Amino acid sequence: MVVNQLIFAGDICVFSPSISGLQRLLDICGDYAAEHAIAFNCNKTIGLLFCLQPVPSNVFLNGVRVQFFDQVKYLSALLNGSLKDDDDIQRQVKSQYCAANKFRETFDQCSPGVKTLYFVPIACQCMLANCGANTHRLV
Repeated sequence: MVVNQLIFAGDICVFSPSISGLQRLLDICGDYAAEHAIAFNCNKTIGLLFCLQPVPSNVFLNGVRVQFFDQVKYLSALLNGSLKDDDDIQRQVKSQYCAANKFRETFDQCSPGVKTLYFVPIACQCMLANCGANTHRLV
C-alpha cells in the first residue's frame, strides 16, 4: 500500500514520486474541493522536493502556481529536501535553553529556602523526564 497523502486538521500533505503524479493529485484535490464547496488557500500552498531535480515551474493548484522551497516548517518540524534534521534539532535545543534560562531567572530572586523547597524538586522531575534512568544530584 502506498500512502500519498497525510491529512491533519486543516492541513493536507500530498506526496508523489513524480511531478506529473503530483499535478494529478493536486487536480484531484481541486476537483474534490469544487464539488464539496471547500476552498484551498493557494497562497499558503507550498512544495518541497526530496531529490536533486530542478525546481518545477509547472505545478498548479486551482490555476495558481505552487511555490517550492528548500526548507519548510510543517506541524512544528523543519523539513528540507536533503532529509537532514540538523536545523530542526538546533532550533529545538535553542528553545530548550531559552526555557531553562527563563526557569532559572524565575528562581534567582527567591530566598534559599524557597529555592530548596521548589526549585530542586522541579529540576529533579525535569531531569528524570528528559534523561530517563540517569539521575543527577543537584545539591
